[in-house]
Amino acid sequence: MKFRRVFLNLALLFITGFLWLVGFLYLVQLFSSKQLEHPMVISLLGIAVFGTVIFGTQIMYFLHQILHLIVNYQSFSQASVTLIRKVRRNIGFVSISFLFSMPFFVTIANSDDAPGVILLGFAIICVPFAIYIFSQIIEELFESALNLQTDHDLTV
Repeated sequence: MKFRRVFLNLALLFITGFLWLVGFLYLVQLFSSKQLEHPMVISLLGIAVFGTVIFGTQIMYFLHQILHLIVNYQSFSQASVTLIRKVRRNIGFVSISFLFSMPFFVTIANSDDAPGVILLGFAIICVPFAIYIFSQIIEELFESALNLQTDHDLTV
């Protein structure tokens, strides 16, 4: 169990580091270019990137707290349901920030005459929305389990 916990904590740390690396590389690319060809598209993409970095970091922090609750055998508690709700909310914010990247995919599709890029961008944008729906299901599942546990504790 301890190996699994350490592995999951390292995975959360790695994902957070990757998010920050992408944000840093975007900043380096933005400030090292001499002239921006499409400044509005680049600024909207920046909103998407930094929204993902900020809200993704918060998601990783809340997942770390959930992992801590699981280790302390408090996985079906009101605190875990509250943390799952916060994770779901931040996933919603990431989904909304991904919408700002769509003009980038449209610009690439128009410049390369490749309409498939728009479909690829749409698929990339749909992934966080699917994760948001999945997190809603998990939140309902945890609330149901918490209610069952409370019912069971009151019966005994």
